[in-house]
Amino acid sequence: MKQVWQNMVYLWRRKTAFRMAACYLMLLLLLALVLPLLPLPYGPDELDYAHTFQPPFEPTTAPDKARHLLGTDSVGRDVLSNILYGARTALLISVPVMLLATLLGLILGAGAGFYADRGFTMRRSSFCVLVLGMVCFCYYGFYLPIQITRVGLGATALAASLLTCALLLMLLSGFFVLLHKRVTSLRKRIAVPVDQMVLRLIEGLSTIPRLVLILVLASFLPPSVVLLSLILVLTIWTSVARLARAEMLRIKQLPYFEAAKSIGLSTNQLLLRHALPNLAGPVLVAFTFGLGGLLALESTLSFLNIGVPTTLVSWGRMIANIRSDTSAWWMVVFPGGFLTFTVLAFYTCSHYLTQIFSKNTRG
Repeated sequence: MKQVWQNMVYLWRRKTAFRMAACYLMLLLLLALVLPLLPLPYGPDELDYAHTFQPPFEPTTAPDKARHLLGTDSVGRDVLSNILYGARTALLISVPVMLLATLLGLILGAGAGFYADRGFTMRRSSFCVLVLGMVCFCYYGFYLPIQITRVGLGATALAASLLTCALLLMLLSGFFVLLHKRVTSLRKRIAVPVDQMVLRLIEGLSTIPRLVLILVLASFLPPSVVLLSLILVLTIWTSVARLARAEMLRIKQLPYFEAAKSIGLSTNQLLLRHALPNLAGPVLVAFTFGLGGLLALESTLSFLNIGVPTTLVSWGRMIANIRSDTSAWWMVVFPGGFLTFTVLAFYTCSHYLTQIFSKNTRG
């Protein structure tokens, strides 16, 4: 981790493009945090029917109203306010989603590379509890709450579903604990093919185009930020997992890792002290690069009106207003420009991070 920080400091001091991109992203994040405190003349949902599709920089016809600096959309919403709140929406969705996807991909990918197909063993009873518990969780903890939310049965039904899931998991655990004491075959340890399971899961998700998979899942689910975020997490973790697995396989062959293994360090010590700190650099690159792609994907879904609530302000939804009047160029130039600069800033940071970490790896 210390090496990662030193590389970031080096890039900040030596690379002007990296410093500019990082400053832009930090200012955008700060703006998203303090946006409710800013004295904006118009709110994002405030309608001004007297000035629909007003071009930017034009004076208002009503002396008691402030000017729409960057113009208005088809129903008179202020473009400047919507751009700022659209940036907040983009970061609100992309950053938590990418953090969860990176964490999930790191756990599965690093586990697959470290344990391979023979390195992770567990008792048969524990394996049965894990498999049956995942089935119960998928139904009572995931599918059923989604259907309850879609129908609108309320918080009581949702809490009952989650409570049922927890009780079933406890009953399964208790049942197999009793069987574990009585049935000898359940005490035997089996090798879990972690690597093959993760690879097959990655291949299965990678064979389906991401946008098509999101379209299919969103067609069965009500528009919601939480559900959209969950769908995105479950579809973008594979790239991080693939990178983490490859890096873990490389780290396992390094002399210092072999030496640490030969002196009898435990699995936790090998992972936490030697493997995961060396994964921080490549995973940071994947996280930064993934954020740029996730921003573009969120805007695309908003433009197509898929999975995103209609009440949510988004750059993609602003650009979609051009369908009503193709001469309203400001509906594409301003939100599209902010989207382009933001994605470019993330890709610029990822480019320089890739260069510095690749140089350190070769060295």
